[in-house]
Amino acid sequence: MSANKKEIRVITYMCPTHPVQLYELIMSALEEALDCYTCLQYESRSPGPFKDRPDPFATDKVDLGFMTAAAYMRLRESSNKSIELLPVTPVFAHQMNVEKKPGYYSDVIIHSDKKGHNVNTLLDLRGCTFAYSDEESLSSSKIVLKTLKEKGENASFFGSKLRSGSHIASAQMVLSKQAEWAAVDSTTLLYSKKFMQDGGKDITLLETLGHLPPYPVVVRSKLDDKIKKDITEALLTLPLTIKWKERFAKFGVLRFEKNRDAAYDGPATQVWSVQSEKLNIRYY
Repeated sequence: MSANKKEIRVITYMCPTHPVQLYELIMSALEEALDCYTCLQYESRSPGPFKDRPDPFATDKVDLGFMTAAAYMRLRESSNKSIELLPVTPVFAHQMNVEKKPGYYSDVIIHSDKKGHNVNTLLDLRGCTFAYSDEESLSSSKIVLKTLKEKGENASFFGSKLRSGSHIASAQMVLSKQAEWAAVDSTTLLYSKKFMQDGGKDITLLETLGHLPPYPVVVRSKLDDKIKKDITEALLTLPLTIKWKERFAKFGVLRFEKNRDAAYDGPATQVWSVQSEKLNIRYY
């Protein structure tokens, strides 16, 4: 064991939306490409750094991070100087992503039994019990509120509302009929559906909302510039090689592409601007 090898400290806030094995795979790829060690912190309780705790990037606890777009946009809005957007992001497979672009969607899902009750569109779900991961989520809350508002609806559209705590939990609630519908991150079921009861066969995709902004990959701003560049190059190139392509495809990752801060402006800002809207407050 070499004492001179650099260690890259990684944190992911994306589990259980994404399986932790995906981030372990990214670590393995980085170790090979950069001839370094990596270690992983797994934080499933928050979509990004906790608001009421010391920032792990500012306190030099982590070097590389994976978080939700909503969490990154919150940090950007607060002019956080301890992180920097790495110009790279994963591209996930989805039936709507025919152009294979970065970003993701919100999948509106129902139990297959609902199809027998003339539920064919989002508006047919008025008064039904809704499961969502949390109110800050772009895919489970904000895009739903924005879409309903555009259709002339308000928060009275919802029946009971169940905060599940994660997209996986929302899907499980639909499967077990605790909830009649949910909006989940479109990448949630790519890998995990097969582990659900009967392979999740009773989950039906009703509609897809979005396109939502790319998943941000961030680094500690004071990290050595060469390491930032090497991480970016490794992620852009390794998943395209024969050795790594199939391993990433297992998680629905087609490749990594370049990303930039402008991706979180425009339409992304319009979704983010629904900050004042709440699932239990009527809006007009």
